[in-house]
Amino acid sequence: VVMSLKDAMLQDGHVKGTLAERLQVQSVNAQDLEFKPIDVPIPPIPMLSYGLDRVLFNPGVYRLQDPRSRVYNFDPYLEKIMKVNEFDFSALEEYKTSSQDPDLLAITERLGTKFTGSTSSMSGILQHFHYLLSSHRGLNHDMLSRAFPKPSDKFSKITQAPNAVFLRWKNGVYAIDADKAYDTPNIMSWLGNSLEKLLTVEKDDFERYRKSNPEKAPEELGGRCFHYSSQGNFLMRSQLDAVDPRLPGSGVFDLKTRAVVSIRMDHQQYEKGSGYQLRYDHGQWESFEREFYDMTRATMLKYSLQVRMGRMDGIFVAYHNIERIFGFQYLSLPDLDLVLHGQSDTCLGDQEFKFSIHLLDEALQKAIEKFPEQTLRLHFLTKSGKSEFMYIFAEPVTDAQADEIQATNKALTEQFEREVVGIGRPGSDEQGLQAEWQNIQHRVDEEVKDDNSESIEEAEENEEESEDSEELDEETDTTVEDVKSQKQALGAMTTWATSNGPLAGWTLAIRNRINGKYVSRPEGLAPNDNWSVEYHLNELPEHSVWSLYNKVKDERSKSIGEQRESDEVGLQFYRKMIHKYSAAGRAWRDQQDEIENETGQTVYEPFGPGS
Repeated sequence: VVMSLKDAMLQDGHVKGTLAERLQVQSVNAQDLEFKPIDVPIPPIPMLSYGLDRVLFNPGVYRLQDPRSRVYNFDPYLEKIMKVNEFDFSALEEYKTSSQDPDLLAITERLGTKFTGSTSSMSGILQHFHYLLSSHRGLNHDMLSRAFPKPSDKFSKITQAPNAVFLRWKNGVYAIDADKAYDTPNIMSWLGNSLEKLLTVEKDDFERYRKSNPEKAPEELGGRCFHYSSQGNFLMRSQLDAVDPRLPGSGVFDLKTRAVVSIRMDHQQYEKGSGYQLRYDHGQWESFEREFYDMTRATMLKYSLQVRMGRMDGIFVAYHNIERIFGFQYLSLPDLDLVLHGQSDTCLGDQEFKFSIHLLDEALQKAIEKFPEQTLRLHFLTKSGKSEFMYIFAEPVTDAQADEIQATNKALTEQFEREVVGIGRPGSDEQGLQAEWQNIQHRVDEEVKDDNSESIEEAEENEEESEDSEELDEETDTTVEDVKSQKQALGAMTTWATSNGPLAGWTLAIRNRINGKYVSRPEGLAPNDNWSVEYHLNELPEHSVWSLYNKVKDERSKSIGEQRESDEVGLQFYRKMIHKYSAAGRAWRDQQDEIENETGQTVYEPFGPGS
């Protein structure tokens, strides 16, 4: 019998309700996963300058200047930011990705671990394990004021978009590098580097980074500082920005420079948004509260994962509009967890992090067993529907395709044995367990069928679709056809393989079990609670893997690709409104500067008895 292409792609060998084909369900307990530090000598870690350490021990936002009295809480030099084109970035030590870091690769090889990565390369994919393990838990915004209107408890669309990395085969180990296909240059990343230096050196030393300064910038003593940690087959590297020994634990924390909403929404035309001010504590616009809220939906999950990976205490945030710094805030790990996990006790987030590393370890084992000793391009996407599950795809690529880096095939190759952590449950009902997992996998398979069917129907519609007439947006002079062609060009740039090359895909489904009871997600977890996770990795059939993979790649392109139609059309209303705030804010700031020129600057210093 000859089947149609659609029927062949939708064919599924799974029979609902049968136990004929036993599923390889594994279980792991949080208590059996060990995330441990690796003792490696490190150079001295920087400390905050200008007395900014006061921020670490004062909850909430610490303004650079008090708006009522006009007294500066810190040196006014911090307020006006050195322009990017005036800073000598060549004086900073070059950042090395995981696959380009010989020290990291050497430590990985010495320890006998298979995989290595950095906070920047791993945090994006680890976010999807949070969505899976927490069953897309909503964000907790109880700390926001009543003045803030209708906060959403969902992560932003771009945060939930598919994430991709390269797993590079390097002399017997695999190094994870972030897939930067959709990264575009922006002023925020450059300013992040210069502002981190500003916050940790003295004024005179920082001025030596100014290009016009005849004095050469000070040498980077000892190079960058890193914490190294391991779990299972993983070695992780985390850069250390700053330290204060009075903080709990290691005393280390991350420095984060947060540009205001006007810059983030239109970073390509940042000059238009650089007049936007942070004038209020609370409210929808021009407030620190708005910046905090946006951070919870976009980057806070990534920040928390980086803090855990680096065994840090929290993050130090500097709020700015690329021209001026407005204030600072220290968010400890309990502060981050209260938003992300609904509780300040970090035991839930700590255990979820270890589960995430373990499940990623298991997925990568499957990928390298399928395509041993090769560089792979990996995509991850957690779906919610009939059943929560994750798509994982592995596509072999050359190093030239991955990042124009030549493959290193000369080195001795060694495949490390996979460490399996599977905890059985004595006396469990194996027949009942299999039946329930058969039902779970069936729901996942049905969801996969739906995705596959949609991709086929979309392809058929695209073939039959006639060419649309050109539509001009009155505000932007950008046509819909322009946007479509830009997206198609960007998609073509990153689509190297055809739909008949080597590819493998899996679905990952999990079940949470707290103190012996199955739950959709852990809530209010206590340190003495027992949390275990059952999981099943199911390989996708060959006849549908390419259509599903292309669908995930298309979703990534639409979500984070440059020149999205929603950016060019849908956001214009908000951009126009924010540009009005920016223009008004610049006029207000000019007035404040005139007042300050007349009255002079007053910097805080302790007065009174005992000072």
